Amino acid sequence: MVLIAFSITGCSKKKFDRREWNDGDGLSWPNRSAMLDDLLANHKLKGLKYKEIINLLRYPQWNSYTDRSFEYEINRKMDRLDTVYAKSLVLYLNKDSVVTDVKVVEKDNSEKIALKHKKEKK
Repeated sequence: MVLIAFSITGCSKKKFDRREWNDGDGLSWPNRSAMLDDLLANHKLKGLKYKEIINLLRYPQWNSYTDRSFEYEINRKMDRLDTVYAKSLVLYLNKDSVVTDVKVVEKDNSEKIALKHKKEKK
């Protein structure tokens, strides 16, 4: 019964663990989604320096030099070459490389992909 309950809920919440954060194959990170709430609730990211974030979360998947931000991919669902859904943790730095803002950004392209498939079928 316990196994069934865990499989239904998907074990959606998990304590943040620095080692498990980067478990994955380089394209997906199966633990990040479950750890995100705990990371944001129990680890003060604002005010940390870039090097401290790297020590905690390791290297990000993307860096933006135009707006001094960097991004950790949390979840991505693909349909062939198209991204259907993406969720990322984005951290913004000031000129002194201190985190000033933290955002969780979600992009849902499912409607666009559905329209694309509909057009392809015609």
